Amino acid sequence: MDKVSYRSNGLPRREVKKTMAPAVLGNSFVKIGFILISVFLLYNVIHSIDITIQKVNILENARKEVETLRVTNLVLATQLQNMQSPEYIEVEARDRLNFSGKKDLVFVIPDSLLDTAKERLDSILSEKTIEIEKSIFQQWEELVVQGV
Repeated sequence: MDKVSYRSNGLPRREVKKTMAPAVLGNSFVKIGFILISVFLLYNVIHSIDITIQKVNILENARKEVETLRVTNLVLATQLQNMQSPEYIEVEARDRLNFSGKKDLVFVIPDSLLDTAKERLDSILSEKTIEIEKSIFQQWEELVVQGV
């Protein structure tokens, strides 16, 4: 059996070990070193968090772009399917060759009438509007007399 020796008060003996920790931590250079290392590690953690946030934002933007491209792809696929139908090809060929279908109405506008309409439109669009500044009193008077 193992032998246990007791002190006079009945408790087992404990050996007290002396460490060098108080002497090392008491040195001011060591404290400054620990502070600098802590600041360096804190900076690296903050920088890593910032990079992670940027990457998450890039990922979200990429997901949004993928969704819009998928929608665009679906729209283009349906348009392609519609354009490959015989009805669409027939209508497009008639339009490009200036032919009419059985139920289409054809309007013929003489070139002379078209030219006069263009001249009138140009004269209307090129008119310069002249605005005369009126005093506030005159503007209120017009509003009360003429209404809106």
